[in-house]
Amino acid sequence: MRLILAATGLLLAGACCSSPANPPKILIIYDMEGISGVIAPSYERYQAADYPQGRESLTADVNAAVRGLKAGGAGPIWIEDGHGSGNNQEPDLLVDRLNEQATFDFRDRPYDPYSTGIDGSVDAIVCIGMHARARSRGFMAHTYTFDVAWKLNGVDLTETHIVAISAARWGIPVIMVSGDDVLAQQLPADFPQLEYALIKTAKSLTAAEAVPRGEADQRIETAARKAMQKFLAGKFAPYYLPGPYDFRLSFRTTEQGRLAANTRGVSEDGELGVRFGAGTFLEGYNIATDVIAHAMNPMPLLIRILRHQPGGDKILEQLLDLQWQQMDPQQLPEWSLPRPPSQKARKYYGDQ
Repeated sequence: MRLILAATGLLLAGACCSSPANPPKILIIYDMEGISGVIAPSYERYQAADYPQGRESLTADVNAAVRGLKAGGAGPIWIEDGHGSGNNQEPDLLVDRLNEQATFDFRDRPYDPYSTGIDGSVDAIVCIGMHARARSRGFMAHTYTFDVAWKLNGVDLTETHIVAISAARWGIPVIMVSGDDVLAQQLPADFPQLEYALIKTAKSLTAAEAVPRGEADQRIETAARKAMQKFLAGKFAPYYLPGPYDFRLSFRTTEQGRLAANTRGVSEDGELGVRFGAGTFLEGYNIATDVIAHAMNPMPLLIRILRHQPGGDKILEQLLDLQWQQMDPQQLPEWSLPRPPSQKARKYYGDQ
């Protein structure tokens, strides 16, 4: 059986370890593709025309989840940005309109909401605005980024799986998710107790039909309340996938596959993929993010853009000249030098 639910006393204790006098701490991780009012890519992409409206819908969905969790008996609720729209100035969520019963997780150093954002202080996790896995028909379907398919020990991963496997390191279950109809079909086999708020229907990879705002609020709030009540009744266990871990990542093009294979410690897995092992999930996750960074190197695409533009060849010649000039940095023009790091204190909020 692909799913192994931990049955040891330690992990079961982690599934229900709070009392009314010590209510459980809940972490909400949000994405945007599965948000109720996000019905086209322009709603979840920073600086696109509909991005402000997407932020409104995101804030409403998260606030509905907070209300439901509190009604179900939750204690402290923390929020992390798991989307990464390109907005590196502030979270996608409108923090000044966040329900006052929740706290946004600002930190003084960068963190990854799917790995270092999770720790043993949390009792359960709720994922708002999630999407279907890569190579499926869900709205904006992908896993981590476009268009990488993840398989771990034979399991096809969604991002909800990634969160859940990471959380299992601490004995923490994922108890509720919201998203579209395709993701709704991809989770029950591995998360039979999960409460799911279905708030839109995928029409294609780039179009969705959302339920009305009031209906979305009700569905999210109800699912969150039920999930909290089930958690307090001990109905959840972590999604524990035991190691060692066999990761297989498959990319869209042979160029991406070839670039991915340049990562140290991985082997080719056909023309489009790579394969590697890891002793712990976090080790493998970190290798996977390195692999994806290599595969998604924008330089080949940038070169093709320049070659397609009038005068682009001259820019490429200038790039080559600057690379040679770096042998003697004193000869580099001032405009080509990297900017000094900002001394301004920054707040980090997850996927930025």
